[in-house]
Amino acid sequence: MERFLICKNPKCRFVLDRYIDGKSLDGAHLILTKCPACGETWSTTCPSCARALAVKMVDGLPHSVCCDRRPAANARAA
Repeated sequence: MERFLICKNPKCRFVLDRYIDGKSLDGAHLILTKCPACGETWSTTCPSCARALAVKMVDGLPHSVCCDRRPAANARAA
């Protein structure tokens, strides 16, 4: 299972990291079935290039590793 989930809503793009302190929260996608910010469903692929989503934090904001850019202007992460 992928580490990151991203909201499918192009205006939201909330990013959920399923790891805390290096440990997987395997059931996170079952508990949070929809984005807490807008209610849209999750994706595991980068919205720009459709590769598996990998995220790095830059100045506290999520950026996709493959495209090296923020998924949306107001993207947040938890």
